[in-house]
Amino acid sequence: MLTMVKRNASHYVSRVFKGARIAGVCALLTLNAVPSVFAAQRVIVNEAHIEVSDQSQRTQQAALKEALKQVFVKMSGSTAVLDNAGVKAALRTPQAMLRSYRFDFDGNRTYYVAEFDNTKLTELLQREMLPLWGDRRPETIVWIAQDVSDEDKRVILEESSQSELTLTLKQTAKERGIPLSLPLMDLTDNVNITTYDVWGRFVEPLQTASVRYGIDNIIGARVYKNDPTVIPELPETVVASGTVDSLEDVLDSEPARMSDQNIERDTPEGITNSNSDISADSDVTKETEIGDNSALGMAETNANTQAQPLAPFTMDEFTHYAKRADEGDFALDWVFIGGGKVSYGSIYGDTPELLASELVDAYSNYLSSLYAVVGIDASEREVLTVSIANVGTIGSYASVKAYLNSLSVIESATLIEQSGTVATFALTLVGTVDDLLNSVRLETKLRPVTDAHGESVEGHSFYWSN
Repeated sequence: MLTMVKRNASHYVSRVFKGARIAGVCALLTLNAVPSVFAAQRVIVNEAHIEVSDQSQRTQQAALKEALKQVFVKMSGSTAVLDNAGVKAALRTPQAMLRSYRFDFDGNRTYYVAEFDNTKLTELLQREMLPLWGDRRPETIVWIAQDVSDEDKRVILEESSQSELTLTLKQTAKERGIPLSLPLMDLTDNVNITTYDVWGRFVEPLQTASVRYGIDNIIGARVYKNDPTVIPELPETVVASGTVDSLEDVLDSEPARMSDQNIERDTPEGITNSNSDISADSDVTKETEIGDNSALGMAETNANTQAQPLAPFTMDEFTHYAKRADEGDFALDWVFIGGGKVSYGSIYGDTPELLASELVDAYSNYLSSLYAVVGIDASEREVLTVSIANVGTIGSYASVKAYLNSLSVIESATLIEQSGTVATFALTLVGTVDDLLNSVRLETKLRPVTDAHGESVEGHSFYWSN
């Protein structure tokens, strides 16, 4: 019966598109596509690299379990999933999820590389109502000015840098599935930005210097010795007034959000975020609106956390500076620019490398809170009808359907009507409509359309750009 249905569907699609070529161009194609998308990359979420000392069977078994842990975190975007009973059960028999493994070599280092069954992992996360983050991840560029005290200078870390801080930053980003890059610091960068700009976390120079990279999400940071006798210079800048929100509120709300999906039924003591130390040791985070409130990619403002925006380093921070001296030997002050908003904060640790790792971990948790989809019970899943223009051939239909089915928020996509070059699909969602729009805006393949006056078209209409 299944084979027959597939044949009938293929015949129907072929007949539909044969008529579509005769019908001509639909009126929707005259509408303007909205270019509100973010730069994104596709990452391999079901694979992990674990450094090993040898290739013995015992070492492989330990590495296999660590690899599966890493993949669960990468696919969900949260370390909290490791406390779930279903995930713990899977970790006891990691071979059941394994598809293949190999060894990679980089200089004197040996890596155990494991690839796991993506379908089984997805089914487990959805069954346990855990977050599921697709393989499309927003790109981020990181500008870091490090105070090299023994050389009495500050340097901007560049892409080719082999410093321990840089390597740790990239390795943690790889483990968490975050496309992250550092600037080239070539002639163009040196003209566009200075060390003082990065050290001061000045938003405008950071944005200007990042334009050439075509990346919307920007992190600026400074790393220095946490010495209470030496106060970092006060940048001469004032953050524009606006709505303020705390990034920690988003990070702290993630376990609560998962708890709302009945995760605690398997963990009586509840779930604790492994990055809670970051929030506890972090200075108060400030988020200032610099753009449209409706921009996707940043959390909505929490009215209970509103406060007056502060400069990157203010007298309020100085009053607590001495108290933070015993929280770590080093400090990292960061600014995040993305989604039309700016957030500031600080973290502390014993080494610059630890700070780099904690920064990426917290940032990954934050992105997960925006893009990861928490499953909905099958009986409550919404079926959404969408119209997609510029689907005029069998090839484009196949591409659109493959794309829709690849999104973690969509359980299934079925063609229900074809009129000219506009295809209408029924999408069964495992998340919300907002989850779908967030996923779509990570790429330019599907673009929402507007009429000649720039107004959004009624319903959910998109333009396919293959």
